[in-house]
Amino acid sequence: MRDFEDYCWRDVVSDEDLYIYASYVRPRSVGPKPVIVVVHPGDAPSGDTWRQDAARLLSEARTRNIPVVHSLPPNAAPSLATKDGEPLVTRPCESAFFSSDLERTPRRQGARSLILCGGPSSGALRASAVEGKSFGYKVAIAEDTVGDISTFLHKIALFEIAHKYADVMSLEELVSQL
Repeated sequence: MRDFEDYCWRDVVSDEDLYIYASYVRPRSVGPKPVIVVVHPGDAPSGDTWRQDAARLLSEARTRNIPVVHSLPPNAAPSLATKDGEPLVTRPCESAFFSSDLERTPRRQGARSLILCGGPSSGALRASAVEGKSFGYKVAIAEDTVGDISTFLHKIALFEIAHKYADVMSLEELVSQL
C-alpha cells in the first residue's frame, strides 16, 4: 500500500500541513461487510475521469456479490449504469444520508462498512463520508473513483476526508481488499 500521504493531494498540501495532520495517519482498509454507495452527481458537473474507474469498482463488487446502492439528487438520471434490484435512493441535499432512506438500506443488508464513489468529491461525496462515519460505518474511498469539476477542491476534499472521515486509497489497493 502506498504511503498515507502519497495520494492526489500531495502537490497542493504543504509539509507544514502534513505535520499538523500527522496524528491522523493510520493503516487503511475496507471494513467488514461493505456496501458500495454510488453518489451520483446529477446536474452538477464532477469531471469525467472517475466514471471508468467507478464502473470497474461496481463490476468488481457485483462479481463478489457486494451490494450496490445508488444515491441520486431529485429528478437526476444515474451517471453510472444501475442493475436490476439495486436500490435507488433520492437525496434532497448534499449528503446521501440526510433526509433520505439511505441509512436503512445498508443496515437491512447487514453492512458494517461503506465504499463510496461518485462526486462531486468536495460536495455530496464529502458530506456522505461525514454522515457515513457519523452513523458508525467504516468508510473507504478509492481516489480514482471520485471526481470534482475543480481539481484543487477535489484534492483538498480528499485530504480532509482521508484525515478525518474515511480511508482513502487507490482503486487497486481497495479492490485487493475485497
